[in-house]
Amino acid sequence: MKKKKVVPLFLATGMLFNGGEIIPVNVLAAEPVFTESFDAAALPDGWEVIQGQAAVQDGSLMLTSPSTSKPARVLMPESVSSGDYIIEADMTFVSAVEDTRWASIMYRVQGNDYPYYQMAVRRGANALNGVELALRNANNGWSVLNKAPYSEAFAYNKTYKMKIVSKGNRVQQYINGQLVIDTDQATALQEGRIGFQAAGATVKFDNIHVKEQTEELPSLADTSAFLGDQPETNLLNAPTIISDTPQLEQQEGVSSMMLKPDTDLLIQGTPLRTYLEEMKGETIPIIKLENEETAQKTAQLLSEMSVQDVHIVSTQSEVLKTVKEIVPSVRGALIYNRSSLNKHDLNRFIQSVHTSGAKTAILPQKLLSADTVHSFHSRAVSIWGDMEGELELDAHKLIHAGVDGIIARDPVPVTAAFSRYPENTLVQRPIVAAHRGIPSLAPENTMTGYRMSYELGADLIETDVQKTKDGEIVIMHDYTVDRTTDGTGNVKDLTLADIQSLDAGSYLSEEFAGEKVPLFREFLQEFKGKEVILLVELKADGIAEDTIRIIEEEGMRDQVVLQSFHLNSVTQSVASAPNMPSGYLYSAAVPQTEAARLNDARNMMNYATRLNVTLNSSYSSLSPEFTSYLRQRGMISFHWTFRNEADFGEQLQNGVIGPITDYTQWLTEAPIRIETPIKTRNLNIGQTATIQAKAFLNYRTDKKENIETNLFSSSDNVKIDGNTIQAEKSGSSYVFAQHTFTMLDQEWTLVSEPIEVTVK
Repeated sequence: MKKKKVVPLFLATGMLFNGGEIIPVNVLAAEPVFTESFDAAALPDGWEVIQGQAAVQDGSLMLTSPSTSKPARVLMPESVSSGDYIIEADMTFVSAVEDTRWASIMYRVQGNDYPYYQMAVRRGANALNGVELALRNANNGWSVLNKAPYSEAFAYNKTYKMKIVSKGNRVQQYINGQLVIDTDQATALQEGRIGFQAAGATVKFDNIHVKEQTEELPSLADTSAFLGDQPETNLLNAPTIISDTPQLEQQEGVSSMMLKPDTDLLIQGTPLRTYLEEMKGETIPIIKLENEETAQKTAQLLSEMSVQDVHIVSTQSEVLKTVKEIVPSVRGALIYNRSSLNKHDLNRFIQSVHTSGAKTAILPQKLLSADTVHSFHSRAVSIWGDMEGELELDAHKLIHAGVDGIIARDPVPVTAAFSRYPENTLVQRPIVAAHRGIPSLAPENTMTGYRMSYELGADLIETDVQKTKDGEIVIMHDYTVDRTTDGTGNVKDLTLADIQSLDAGSYLSEEFAGEKVPLFREFLQEFKGKEVILLVELKADGIAEDTIRIIEEEGMRDQVVLQSFHLNSVTQSVASAPNMPSGYLYSAAVPQTEAARLNDARNMMNYATRLNVTLNSSYSSLSPEFTSYLRQRGMISFHWTFRNEADFGEQLQNGVIGPITDYTQWLTEAPIRIETPIKTRNLNIGQTATIQAKAFLNYRTDKKENIETNLFSSSDNVKIDGNTIQAEKSGSSYVFAQHTFTMLDQEWTLVSEPIEVTVK
């Protein structure tokens, strides 16, 4: 056994000299240190094999387990058992039965068996439960206290640095310096031994270091996920407010603050570190960077401070990538800095956003319209508008463009704008994705259903793709053809000729007899160049590259969004086509407490950011906190599958932007927005003016229709009667047109941009 006591030598510089290495004092506690590098041929003295196969091989501790029912477990010497310690170890997967198999560091082990806690890491560490804090309880059963994904699956024969910091009930678990689990759930056990385990895998451990943790870890309340401040408003899905004026004190109604450090990481003479410390838990930092040197320094600071809840914004994709390489969980926003934006520019910029690992775009107000924002949203890009002036009217224009965030030098006019709207206000109808076409009216995943959903105004059309026995990509939801055709068998076991001979319509109604299973290529060709986005689910695993090849052959890269339940397919999509948006499909339980729901949102947001995907969860997985958390942090996602009007309406109230539904027709008759013919009006006292608003009924056309509206204003210098304004006394006021309509068996209010009325 190699156990040694470190005698620290403190230098005048505030550094600690240890074996030729100079280390900042705050990194190491001046406590006895246990180290083991397995230089001898046998297991060191005091180490105990308590189950399975363990041995020292080639300078490492090798644990070999054929299955989870036959784990390999080893304990360190009893002398290391305080319970408040820092454990560090290198871990390497040599093999695993499958990606769900795991290895762990056990700690606070009671006696020489159980109970104990463990930091368990699956070979597929990027799964939602890839890393766990689990309790092996007194009944020899498992209780998973926390779970979270790491940014990547563990590669075979690649070494990862594990770290556990435990103090009382507080535990932090790190991989390669990345904080993966931060919890206060370690209440059952306060001290005990340390050990190592493998289950269904062969794993090497090496370079083990243990030292006492003397300092208290920060309160979890200080490190918990949070929602930034938001003004009171009746707007549904109101944009988040981003202050462009840095202040150390919190600003009312502001969720995020833009920070622009110089190369010395100073912001008007104040260190960036100071801002990050003061903003923690209250305001979301957004850091604007434009050169590699500052990006490198900023990334190192974020890593040192374990800051993950942060946005990096830049006009340069490479700057975003530089920071993300060091801190994979940082979110990115790409700034558009050209003076015009045509369709070609828009498509190219959206591709750049996704390629850079971002999900947010920042555009100047003059380039933003409701149609432009709709185009970004349909391709899973969130939009922050840079407000060009400091007037309330500027804020209203951005609100009505449908932006997700407003960057303002002065937040006061923005919060004032938020206060003007009546209860239950929509400024525009949300986008809608037609699930498998429109299965409530036509056979699912058929050309008839797709065409019908398009005619009914779907903004996206969702479909599912699989591969036939002879390698063709076809459209089919189920893994078998049994439910939706007159045939039987697995799609992967049938040839294209077999599948195209089937009737895919009669199962719903004889009216659709003879409907065929479409080729994926046929589906693409039908909608090429039309104003619709195709939401393509990779139903079978391992077909991402073939699917992307067909999309590119058809020249449809700018019209497709990919998604999958298979993590392998999602990561392959991002790797093969980083310029196309990809979404991870999943379903999860909603935690019981607000704090837990916010922490769940943070974990999932970090997960998606590392993978460069959106979180396309089932709507039953959503909570209002989750939706708001993603909204404030610049992520647009599509959520499935709405078949109930009450649930649909409730989620729209909570702020869902991209619903996926079998019932596109529920939203078809709802106007998307209303407009007035004028934006300003001058009146003399006693003079009247009548304003008639018109409605846009479809995102695809500029056609407007007259619609029943009435005007309202919160100012007393005008009198409103229906659609007529009467000037009462001098001054200025904002007058809005509003239209109330029924959608999803609820009443909703559409409101126009304000008319600025000046009474002389």
